[in-house]
Amino acid sequence: RPALVAEARRLAETVHPDAVEAWAAVARAAQAEGAELDAYDRAEIVDHQAIGLGPEGLGLFARAAELYEEAGDQGEALAARARGASVHAFTGQVEAALALVSEPYEKILVLFAEGGTGVRQTASVLVGRARILMQRLDEAEGDDASAAAMAAAEEAARELLALTEPHTADVRVASRAAEAHGMLGELAARGGDAAASAELLARSAEAYVAAGLPWFAVEQEARLTRAARHLGDLETAERAGRAALEHGGPYLELMGHAQLNLQLAEILGETGQFAPAAEHALQAAHWADEAGEGRALAAWARHQLGGFLLRQGRWAEAAEVLESALPDLTAETHGDGAIVQTQWWLGDCLTELGEHRDAAVRWSQAAEIARHWPEQRDHAMLAHLAAEALGNAGLPTEAGQAFARAGELWRELGNVHGLVRALRARAWIVAREEEGLDRARELMAEAVAECEAVLGAGPGDDSDPDSDSDSGDGEEARRRTLAELGQSYRQFGDLVARSVPEDAEGDAVRPAFEEALGHLALAIGAYGALGEAGLDARTGAELAAGWL
Repeated sequence: RPALVAEARRLAETVHPDAVEAWAAVARAAQAEGAELDAYDRAEIVDHQAIGLGPEGLGLFARAAELYEEAGDQGEALAARARGASVHAFTGQVEAALALVSEPYEKILVLFAEGGTGVRQTASVLVGRARILMQRLDEAEGDDASAAAMAAAEEAARELLALTEPHTADVRVASRAAEAHGMLGELAARGGDAAASAELLARSAEAYVAAGLPWFAVEQEARLTRAARHLGDLETAERAGRAALEHGGPYLELMGHAQLNLQLAEILGETGQFAPAAEHALQAAHWADEAGEGRALAAWARHQLGGFLLRQGRWAEAAEVLESALPDLTAETHGDGAIVQTQWWLGDCLTELGEHRDAAVRWSQAAEIARHWPEQRDHAMLAHLAAEALGNAGLPTEAGQAFARAGELWRELGNVHGLVRALRARAWIVAREEEGLDRARELMAEAVAECEAVLGAGPGDDSDPDSDSDSGDGEEARRRTLAELGQSYRQFGDLVARSVPEDAEGDAVRPAFEEALGHLALAIGAYGALGEAGLDARTGAELAAGWL
């Protein structure tokens, strides 16, 4: 038994997560042996039992305080009462917690000033009070109340830091100083100073690690990951995310593993490291499944995993994962954007796998959701993709109807590029029908006219400021439209030339070929106006004209 007490005390001195179980082992051994423990040992047993139980151990903190008093340690008794008060705050009873901590706080300051207790005990009371004030931040309503709550919390954190920083050779005191830095980091974040927050959170995590308490660094590293990501410092975010996983190790709960893996996966994905991102997303889904209560997080992890697999060209795997994610993705929890994105990615995968009809279904389902969004670009894009998939699936009638719908959406958005591509696609579909060439000509002519109308309006035309057309760079937008005009003429020429039966000869082919040559000449002119950027397209059009 003395060895168990020594080990429990060693773990408690180093604020180790296993200290709770170590003191429980002491209690079991003493009970089994019928041994009598002194008051201080009994106080530590009850104190750690209360810490382990959390809200359910509220009454035990008072009992621990009584035992510390019986053992003659008034400072530790006040610290136990402060711990009980802070647990009140975490159960939502913040004002009651503040009332409970006020007496221990006032008494410990007097006792410390008189030399009746040490820095360690005083810091335990100060950190309890600071935690309560930090907890109160979430309940403050109104700007004035929020500002007052922020000021009180910051004052408490700085008071704790001023007391502990000169005495960090003591591991317990060092942990309080590190926590104070973390509190100040959180306050900076709430105040909108992300850079200061990141700096303070990094200092907190480093202080925990330097003190030999890496398990306490995890929370600060997770916060630092978010802060650095917000600042766009993805290198620091990745480093902090990896450190959190490493330091969490065996001490994390299952959902903690899931959340940290997912956070790191998202950062790796943002930096284009899709293979390791996929590994961490897979781990996140696994841990969420193991937890048994993380279906929403598991679904989001699978959503991300599917995207990372897709970006690696692992189409079949991605499709399987995305299919498995869909049933648990909900608009209420994940947002309908996540559902649309999953369907969109599924369509991409199925297209690559040659399953065009199924791809069309996925894109159509996504388009139906996006139809209700204020911004209609995604709706138009998905409708267009669904139309292409229907065409590739050998369903020309359905594809033609879908392209007509997509074209109208592009027209409403003022997006000439999407509109003319939909018109050209319809023209090719119509041209394959009996006596459909005249209608195909009309559609190609309409595509040409749409491009010419935009080019004729000039870069200074602002008649439709809400359009979806490229407006950031007028010259670049003009060149893109010029390229679309060239492509429209080129396809117009190809369409007319291919309308000639294969067995036709002589005078039977001349009118169609001459018409096609006229369109190709205009395509060559449009591509030529693009200079170097249009060289390949111009050469292709010239070769086609030469063949004709």
